[in-house]
Amino acid sequence: MTHHRVECFVLFFLGATALAFGGVAAQTPPLQKGPFNEQQALAGQGAYQTHCASCHQPDMRGLNEARPLVGTDFMGQWQERTVQELITYTQTTMPLSPGVPGSLGEQTYLDLVAFLLYANGAAPGDGVLTASSTLVIGHAANGVMPESVRTLVAEYARDAGPETDAGVTGLTVRGSVTDYSPVTDAMLRNPKPDDWLMIRGNYQAWSYSPLDQINLENVSDLRLQWAWSMIGGGRSQPAPIVHRGILYLHNSSNVVQALDAVAGELIWEHRLGPNDGGAVRGIAIYEDKIFASTTNARLVALDAR
Repeated sequence: MTHHRVECFVLFFLGATALAFGGVAAQTPPLQKGPFNEQQALAGQGAYQTHCASCHQPDMRGLNEARPLVGTDFMGQWQERTVQELITYTQTTMPLSPGVPGSLGEQTYLDLVAFLLYANGAAPGDGVLTASSTLVIGHAANGVMPESVRTLVAEYARDAGPETDAGVTGLTVRGSVTDYSPVTDAMLRNPKPDDWLMIRGNYQAWSYSPLDQINLENVSDLRLQWAWSMIGGGRSQPAPIVHRGILYLHNSSNVVQALDAVAGELIWEHRLGPNDGGAVRGIAIYEDKIFASTTNARLVALDAR
């Protein structure tokens, strides 16, 4: 008899618990409209394409150190925090390139955040997002990208391919390095101060140059001498090398270039392929060759001259 009463009590407790949980689920409030309008969100999409897509990717899914800006990863970090916090965070940390957070202007940051909310399922409202919005992000966004936004980012991803011609490979700019001196084992073990023959400078990875022409007294007199635009369309973390005044540079989409480091002029360019916008990193120099790895797992040796 006692056992029967205990069993009934357990069943009653479980049933009551299920009803209680069911009641909570039924009472979950619907998502609020976002504190932005559609026009502002679309302006933010344009800003995203210009300033953010190269690192966080056109589809906002992120790559390497650039975190995803849509979906469960984003919501896990931001759903309990306010829109105001997201605006402040974006202003103080982005963009990483050219490395000047806060450089985009207040309105651009507001538009960007409006687009982030829109892309994470927040429905546009009638107002315009301001920096004082205290709305909790999870009350308006659910991390699910609306089909309309998915179409927009897909179109941009399709149109934002690398700038190089996918059908062109080989030596695309012809030139010759004069007075080239082959790089020996001894030179790699003890590099000259005015050379930079490997990533971080030497086998000890000092990342330090012993050259002393620039010092505390004259560093403020430095002025820009030239600038070089690298191949666009993908994430790039190059580690250039320098030998006898020639700078060798590995661009995204597997493009290797040799430049006159004094004049900032291109000497030769070789497109290894594939032209996929993939990330590339360092290159190596030995004897009369430049060695570069490609995004489709090849190792290529080029004539350094």
